Amino acid sequence: MIRTVTWLAWPLAALLAPAFASADVYRWTDDQGNVHFGDRPPEGRTSESVDVREPMRAVPLEGAREILERPVRPRGQPASEAAGAYRVAIASPGDGDGVRANDGNVTATLDMDPELDAEAGHRVVWLLDGEIAGEGASASATFEGLDRGAHTLQARVVNEAGEELGVSDTIEFIVLRTAIPREQQQQQRPQQFPPGGAPSAPQAPRAPQPVTPSGPS
Repeated sequence: MIRTVTWLAWPLAALLAPAFASADVYRWTDDQGNVHFGDRPPEGRTSESVDVREPMRAVPLEGAREILERPVRPRGQPASEAAGAYRVAIASPGDGDGVRANDGNVTATLDMDPELDAEAGHRVVWLLDGEIAGEGASASATFEGLDRGAHTLQARVVNEAGEELGVSDTIEFIVLRTAIPREQQQQQRPQQFPPGGAPSAPQAPRAPQPVTPSGPS
């Protein structure tokens, strides 16, 4: 019981420490095993001096909030390798944009913070309509021959091991291509001739010539 009470008294000592920081503090135990603290030693009872250290100064509230919001990374892992090390957003095309591309070629660009660390092996992986459509150490990419209609796009930043370091939201854009009527396509289609040139036009049959009957000789 004495040991338990003694341990419970330590928080009390910590609370009293700021008040006694500039004075001597003494500790003693009474007959019931209760621990006491005071700035004067008791008469007729053995006491000991307590080393009171300077209380820890509190961190300002704003600074404490900033510390608590810092991302936690695994021990031994560089800061740039931590998950979520990159802020990634697709700058163009915008979400819901219609992109005029008669050839079907659409270029996408990224906003990243910090800039891509290509020397460390970091790269951007593009997902078009949920499938990997390309990757590289560039903040832009061109997708060729896209069909008319809606497409989804997302960008992920990964390291050499393929571990994700940052990811953008998935956006949707619409490819706008001019539709050419079938009749116009046939009219615009070049006429094909066999080797040797265009075939000659068939000649009309010659009209029969009248025959003059010959008289008796």
